[in-house]
Amino acid sequence: MKESPNTKFTIRVQAEGLTKEDIAVHYADTSDGTPYYVCKIDGHEVQLRKDDEKWEQIWGELNQEQVDALGAEINKHLV
Repeated sequence: MKESPNTKFTIRVQAEGLTKEDIAVHYADTSDGTPYYVCKIDGHEVQLRKDDEKWEQIWGELNQEQVDALGAEINKHLV
């Protein structure tokens, strides 16, 4: 899937502490064009971006294991 401002999809992530429900994800970018992904998890917003093949959290309160699990699922939609 090519990234665009209209890119929206849902994922399920198997990681301790994350919901077993579908997680809504949509693509966004900053004013300077830097892409990131907004995830809605149990009513809370988390923002992630991929930097040099590693997923980083730019907003939210997840641990790195959860960030990696979300990033791995997002990657599956970007192939």
